[in-house]
Amino acid sequence: MTTAESPADKTRAENRALLEGVSNALQKSDVREARRLAEQALAQGLEHGTLFSLRAIGHTEAGRHDEALKDLRRAHFLAPNDFAVLNALGLACVRLERLPEALACYDKGLAINPDFAPGWFNRGSVLERLGELGKSAESYARATTLDPNHLDAWASYAWIAARRGDAATTRLAAERALALNPDCTLASLALAAVELDTPDVAEQRLRTLIARPGLAPAERALALGQLGDVLDRQDRPPEAFAAYTQSNETLRDLAAPRFGVWGRETAADALGWMIQWAEALDARTWRAGADEVASRAGEREHVFLLGFPRSGTTLVESLLGAHPDVVTLEERGTLNAAILAFQVAPDGLKRLEAMTSRELQGYRDDYWRSVASFGVDPKGKIFIDKNPFGTLRLPLIWKLFPRAKVIFAMRDPRDVVFSCFRRRFDLNPSTYELLDLRRAARYYDAFMRFAGILREKQGLAEHKLVYERLIEDFEGEARALCAFIGAEWQADLDQFAERAQRGGVASASAAQISRGLFGDGVGQWRRYRDHLAPALPLLAPWVERFGYPAD
Repeated sequence: MTTAESPADKTRAENRALLEGVSNALQKSDVREARRLAEQALAQGLEHGTLFSLRAIGHTEAGRHDEALKDLRRAHFLAPNDFAVLNALGLACVRLERLPEALACYDKGLAINPDFAPGWFNRGSVLERLGELGKSAESYARATTLDPNHLDAWASYAWIAARRGDAATTRLAAERALALNPDCTLASLALAAVELDTPDVAEQRLRTLIARPGLAPAERALALGQLGDVLDRQDRPPEAFAAYTQSNETLRDLAAPRFGVWGRETAADALGWMIQWAEALDARTWRAGADEVASRAGEREHVFLLGFPRSGTTLVESLLGAHPDVVTLEERGTLNAAILAFQVAPDGLKRLEAMTSRELQGYRDDYWRSVASFGVDPKGKIFIDKNPFGTLRLPLIWKLFPRAKVIFAMRDPRDVVFSCFRRRFDLNPSTYELLDLRRAARYYDAFMRFAGILREKQGLAEHKLVYERLIEDFEGEARALCAFIGAEWQADLDQFAERAQRGGVASASAAQISRGLFGDGVGQWRRYRDHLAPALPLLAPWVERFGYPAD
């Protein structure tokens, strides 16, 4: 006589069958069937890491990235040592712009399986986006060692080397990529970037690339921008300007859905209400309570390096970063919590005015946690937080750190705006304004008005660094900088180029800084005078105020 099967036994048997079905489907590479069975199993309440991972694929394909992240987090909880789940979780975080979290996932996965080449490539990609070019290059190189046929790793390695001004590594990695795929766009762009000394070769390479059918718009924009640099090197300003313009127009079209939608506040709009607030600010009320803020134990000095992009901030950060008593942090989101609390709407700054030192302590703590998360330890050092767009955060800097010092970099406004127009930045609401010459000039004008009002009212300890003077008299200006931040003079500070070559510079100036001290950027606007005509009237008052010759 047989015993009747209980409902619990029947359920367990069905669950085993579903899991076996999923496993068999995966062994046959039938992912569609595996996903169907996984959905069925999850609907019946069965939990298994593989099931959540498979359902996450469907969420991702449908654009439900938050749901995919939830499923992959559950999969990781159920299978904490599954490196494939950690890799997928990292990719999900990247899609949601959670880059530090993605990096942590890749690090955990690679600790479990250090021979997983795709993981090293993904890690390198995140580090590149975080501006950690040296560490990114190391990850890409590791991926190529583990998988010599990893095309994307070779191409990305070449591109990072080009950004760092490392021509030898660029050529080696790019040639390996092109051997795997002669049509590899990124490898061709990397080679062109280090061929400026042979502009005929670079021009031919870029024109061939631009003419290629099916070239992605973003790649076309990058190639056109590089072509502009090649034509500029050949002293062909009209053609160079046309290439820069085409590049920027393409980028504007691509970025418009994010930053140029009618009715959505732009960076220029936000700057407008920030100026109105600054003009009405009562400096005496603003400064009240500043003495309550104690210096944070640890760092010798706290310095913010500000200005406008392409004003020389990267050069200054590089030379000071070469000092043994200095640690620097380049263009990281150290004030994000305070920005979200006080600078996303006009009423936020009014609330900031009324905040006491004690009430703001949590935001200071968050700032220092952010600094630490980027691998910087200011203890016993002079700490320099460099970010040209940090100028927009002067209200936060003063209210949170009234005893901090500010280095404000200045350069001929015409050179600044033209340099911003011709360089390829990572796009955000502020850099989007720089893709059009007139908008770039208007943004510069508003930016400087805001900075001028606050720097006058706030009274932070400040050192104005003029780019052209630094080029003309490096030692004299560098000595003055050291004195301002409280560092003894070091005769070898002019060797800062090596730091950029190691990947210690993340900005658009990295390749230039790797060349060392040079004066190519002084007065470059004159060769483009006619093309800059739409911007010059807006810049003229600043040219006069800063003491530059009119022509």
